[in-house]
Amino acid sequence: MNRMIKGSMACAMLSAAMVFGGCQTVEVQEKIVEVKAPTKEELFLDRVAKGEPMPVEEILSYIENSRDEWYGWGEGFDFPVHRAEKYLKDWTIVLDPGHGGDAHKKNWKRGPTGVREAAINLRVGLILKALLENSGAQVKLTRADDSYDMGLTARAEVANTIVRKRDGGVGADLFISLHHNAAAPSANYTTVWFHGPVKWSEPDLDPAKYVAHEIGWALRTQVGKTNPLMNDQQMYASGFGVLKMATVPAFLCESTFHTNPDEEQRLRDAEYNFREAYAIYKGLVEYAYGGRPTQSAPVVKVEGSELVIKTKLVDGSGEKWWGHDKERTISSSVNVTVDGKRAYVAYDSKTKELVAKIATADLAEGEKHEVNVHHINMFKHSNYPQRYGFKIAAEGKEVEAKQLPIKRNGLNN
Repeated sequence: MNRMIKGSMACAMLSAAMVFGGCQTVEVQEKIVEVKAPTKEELFLDRVAKGEPMPVEEILSYIENSRDEWYGWGEGFDFPVHRAEKYLKDWTIVLDPGHGGDAHKKNWKRGPTGVREAAINLRVGLILKALLENSGAQVKLTRADDSYDMGLTARAEVANTIVRKRDGGVGADLFISLHHNAAAPSANYTTVWFHGPVKWSEPDLDPAKYVAHEIGWALRTQVGKTNPLMNDQQMYASGFGVLKMATVPAFLCESTFHTNPDEEQRLRDAEYNFREAYAIYKGLVEYAYGGRPTQSAPVVKVEGSELVIKTKLVDGSGEKWWGHDKERTISSSVNVTVDGKRAYVAYDSKTKELVAKIATADLAEGEKHEVNVHHINMFKHSNYPQRYGFKIAAEGKEVEAKQLPIKRNGLNN
């Protein structure tokens, strides 16, 4: 644009060839320099240099609005979309950010400088929810703010009773409680907790092991100092209430220690919370990629002196990949029990059909009976659901066994 420059300062700036007869008003062409807004990467690096924590709103906005360019922000901020996240599509996942509503309690679950665990848990939950929803999962939080802390049973019931959008069924595919631990200032390792005996916890342990390893790697915790998977009965004889009352696959993350002074300062930054949430997301994707095996509802009938059970196993991959006609269920893992007693099993790896038999004389007394079908796929992922209840029909008459919840501490029989 044209602009009039007047006065002695302007005169001094002009070349002698442009000035005749002293200083006078002249017209010059001014070049417009376009100033570009800083990029997300530049803003991030500037914040890091200043030591300022990133607000959670910026992370959530980024996940929602920048998916197409989500292939890394630069130094220290490289969280690409996992190419296998499509295997989480239509999963129903309930996230439980631990505690909440405790800001009025002096020194309650706070780090050395007062950073609250409840606030950290919530930020991780909000970010993880955004990541999982971005992958196509159905996600619900037990709390979305800091106003109220639900009781343990009520939090588990959110997962137990949620209606799955994909099929109208009841119960989440996975329930994850999010926490950060407290101990001596030097402690800063990762533990993921499951409930009860290992034999009851296979559907919990399969995803938990992926998540535990990813968190330890992403947050550089004291990996190798302890077992990353922990039985909650190590802590309390009855276990953690929030896990014990869950009738769906469940585990609880104690990702790091908010009582570690250095870790507390990292945890106040939503960028670091994003790192943690991304590790959990990545672990869940890796698990889903390997598939969760299942089976058709067993059909049961009496033939002479034997109870015959038939079902068809599914390895969980859900894909007609090259080699899908080959065996992907580990045959040695296939077994069936009826009322706790092992049945004779014949499994056809080509047709995927399983036939189990047990003498009716070996059945427990009473009208109700339980059949447990077990198998694992080549990723060593265990099947779910495993337990079915049935009543014996007249000889030669078939009855379809009905799915039972996961068994936890004898509560869900």
